[in-house]
Amino acid sequence: MKTSLWSSLVATIRSWLDRLLWRAPPAHTLYPKCVEDLLTIMTQARDNGTTVKVVGGACPTSPNQGDIVVSLQYMDRLLGLDTTNRTVKVEPGMKLSTLSSLLGTINLSMDLGGRVPDLTVLDCVAVGGPGLGCGATGLGSSIVQVEVVTARGELASWAWDTHTRQMGGLVGGLGMLAVVISVTINCCPVVMVSEISYLSSVREVVDTWSMVHRTSNHQQITWFPFTELVIITHTSSLDKLSFASCQSRLFMFLTEASEWLATLIRRVNIVCFSSLPMLSSVLARVQFISLWTAARYRSDHAHHPVHFLPPSHIMRGTSWLLPLDCLPPLLHNISTWSQANPGPVTSPIFIQTVVSDSMAQCETRSRTSSVGSAGYRSQHAPQGVHGQGYLCPRLGGSVGPLASVWYDWFLPETSPDPLQVSHLEGLFHQVGGVRCWGAERLVSPLLLSNTYNQYKDWCKVKGELDPECVLDSGYVQGTVFSKPVTRVEVEGN
Repeated sequence: MKTSLWSSLVATIRSWLDRLLWRAPPAHTLYPKCVEDLLTIMTQARDNGTTVKVVGGACPTSPNQGDIVVSLQYMDRLLGLDTTNRTVKVEPGMKLSTLSSLLGTINLSMDLGGRVPDLTVLDCVAVGGPGLGCGATGLGSSIVQVEVVTARGELASWAWDTHTRQMGGLVGGLGMLAVVISVTINCCPVVMVSEISYLSSVREVVDTWSMVHRTSNHQQITWFPFTELVIITHTSSLDKLSFASCQSRLFMFLTEASEWLATLIRRVNIVCFSSLPMLSSVLARVQFISLWTAARYRSDHAHHPVHFLPPSHIMRGTSWLLPLDCLPPLLHNISTWSQANPGPVTSPIFIQTVVSDSMAQCETRSRTSSVGSAGYRSQHAPQGVHGQGYLCPRLGGSVGPLASVWYDWFLPETSPDPLQVSHLEGLFHQVGGVRCWGAERLVSPLLLSNTYNQYKDWCKVKGELDPECVLDSGYVQGTVFSKPVTRVEVEGN
């Protein structure tokens, strides 16, 4: 009897710790360290009729019991660096922060900026896109070439200009098209930025937004709907003659400590107090104060353009992409919704303006080069947009200023009310918002076909490259791939 009680107590404590630390349930995880190991795994999976889920290792996932997960986190070597052409070739398991540090030694950087989750390169290829940093296409438009292992165990090399359809299915394809073994990325010179943060009222932001978003390169807003205050951070590029000083070690420590405290408060609030709106609101305000403290210590200093943050909480939240001029009415609607539904609002939301110039350039480039390739002009071979995959979120016909809105109010461990989730998502749909990829998202073919115009095109490419469905997605839950119906099958029915 005592043993049974003790086992029950241990199981309860372990379950609580798993929720607090967001640890995934156990799964059969393999860790290849070279291409030969990966080829062996793929061959055995294909011969045994086993499905595998290939992930980068940094994005939080929740595999089911019995899933076979292949994590490429130990395939993280630097394979090549061309300073003349400003390109770098890396293995898929290298983290963005590590790559950024390596490039920083030769005064280069990736085409990212703002608050970015510290994912691996493979994670960025699989789930990245609009909303990752302040770029409209994430790393997609910076990819020069990828080397992959197909589901058949074949080695292949793809590029946007020569394999437009394959690249369109791979980027944002949730790791289901092929296994990436190397990525060659275009780099750009490092341009340091300065941040200026201050407190303002949400009403002032709404009333003067048309002027606020034009005063710097891009902006970040942190807002807790139950308060009138918002944290606004303006980020501007620094020229070589600027005398802005970098953060001191003390300020860097205080910034990291404040961000860590805000993350800890957020986790405790979600796990322990999500069902107590009053206490949850108090803790959310404390979290807001911690975030303001971190922003204050970063203000008026020179920084690297990318601010890396742990992906464990960013990727588990929900991100939306929407036109920038629709942000004021959305904030008003969210404020009204929060007053009527205070329970889920356990943390501030984060807003980041998105630089869309690169998107316009990418679309122009795709029309003049990639799509013009003679080998892909057939109407049965749909084209992708250079830098964006078939399943990458995009706003139809919009290349103007955009905004990314992030929140984490409906995590699985809080048992969210589907009606509340639907109502809040409806507010984003009303202003033309599109949901970005995130960890643990529940999907279905019907949902994807209604959300992504090129979902059927992605399924065609998936069916050609992996007809036996050896590769499944370790990033989302549910069914992603729907086998296209052929003309023969239709006539037979």
